[in-house]
Amino acid sequence: MLSTTDSVLKKYVLAASMLFACAPYAQAQYVGVTFGFNYTSQTEILGPDTGTYNTPLYNPDPKNPDGTWDAWVRELGEAGVDFVAPNVRGAYPIAKWSPAGMAPIVKALNQTGLAGQIKVALFDDNAASWTEQWNQAKHNSLPFDIGNPANWTYIYDTNYKVFFETIPDANRFKIDGRPVIIIWTGNQATVTNEQGNYSAAMRYVRQKCMQDFGFNPYIIVNTDALKNDTTLAAVVDAAQAWSGGGTSTLTDFNRSKIGVAFPGLFAPTSPTFRDPDHGKTFDTALKNTADAGALLTLVEGFTDFLENASVFRVRNLDEQGQPLSYQQTLYDYPNQRINVLRAHSRNPFNADLKFAAAGADYFGGANGGNGKTNFYRNGNIAIEPTGDTGGGVNVGSMQNGEWLEWEHVPVKANSHFQVRIATPSVGRQMHFVIDGVAQPSQTLPSTGGWQTWTTVDFGTLGLSSDSYHTVRIVFDNGGVNFNWWKS
Repeated sequence: MLSTTDSVLKKYVLAASMLFACAPYAQAQYVGVTFGFNYTSQTEILGPDTGTYNTPLYNPDPKNPDGTWDAWVRELGEAGVDFVAPNVRGAYPIAKWSPAGMAPIVKALNQTGLAGQIKVALFDDNAASWTEQWNQAKHNSLPFDIGNPANWTYIYDTNYKVFFETIPDANRFKIDGRPVIIIWTGNQATVTNEQGNYSAAMRYVRQKCMQDFGFNPYIIVNTDALKNDTTLAAVVDAAQAWSGGGTSTLTDFNRSKIGVAFPGLFAPTSPTFRDPDHGKTFDTALKNTADAGALLTLVEGFTDFLENASVFRVRNLDEQGQPLSYQQTLYDYPNQRINVLRAHSRNPFNADLKFAAAGADYFGGANGGNGKTNFYRNGNIAIEPTGDTGGGVNVGSMQNGEWLEWEHVPVKANSHFQVRIATPSVGRQMHFVIDGVAQPSQTLPSTGGWQTWTTVDFGTLGLSSDSYHTVRIVFDNGGVNFNWWKS
């Protein structure tokens, strides 16, 4: 005779057994990033203080969370990612971790026009969403008992269900038309009683997703879970091995290769430090995953302050505007890791890619007083909210000889260099400098106002092959607002 628990397990196995079938092998190769989404309060939005390592170039404004999400999303756009995977940590009993807090990410993606490029995946930080939430409610410091169906509420009802209620279907990251769920770990310090029960829980997830939302999710689990439940392989779609003690893994399971890549990890003082090595570590990790046939590569992690594994633009000037060295930041220049990631994306030479003026690697030429320290970024640069299409910020009131520069920029063959400017004046001029070679100056049209914008075409500038360059933009006689440029 079956016990009550066994009867419940059998019920979910039978009810969901027809939901899972091997999908056709997906050919596209996607790259995405984890993201610590829950910096929503006025204190948390600043992120933890980790010293100069992994401190973002962007200064989050605790009084303007929407502006913060807008800034992060624009950086994701420049990185060329296909999806962002915010850490899902459950909604009960620690309500501030609720996936409902991800709504501003969707808003920012839609407002910036990036919703078509970047989708949102469910990355279950199950050490928090299952184990820590369960312990807060019921226990103290025990591994999550997945063998008790009553505990599955922490997996689905207060976790996955809230996520899919918050992220609209059009914004969800999918493989073969199926929303993706990536589960971080299956180690026995986090989850217990796995044999036969982990698979039952995943069948339950499939059943509930179909019942509540009408889809069968694409589930990716950790290889630890496959070892601890020998029945799980028949239930899930793919598997990942996280870092594997290094900076990349590539797991081939069920006709799908899943990669995980790190740009580096921890600080030099840590015994488990993984050296970024001037971007070489990240480049190698992506060559071993995204370039090695991975269907999906998940990068840890775009805003990983705590573990020194960030990808965002890093701060290169302190609060007094003084330069920070490589030894202080573990970046050679602010956009380094964004550039490395984009180089391994599906479209590394994207002719539609816009480089935000506010996100330049370097700037100079302005006299004192042209910037406000700690607004958007440190240093003598005037940044203000823009009235241009798509919102965001622009660099304002460019002075005579003021310049901005970007390192290792991808330029598509024969593409036209274009700038987005506004000026009430006539006779304003600017020019490009490519790899140290000045290009001819061009006179900009008067747009009739500081926030009346137009795009000016500078032509191809003689670049006839896909290639990388250092690009500087110089304002010959100032009096111009500058939003973005593209090539």
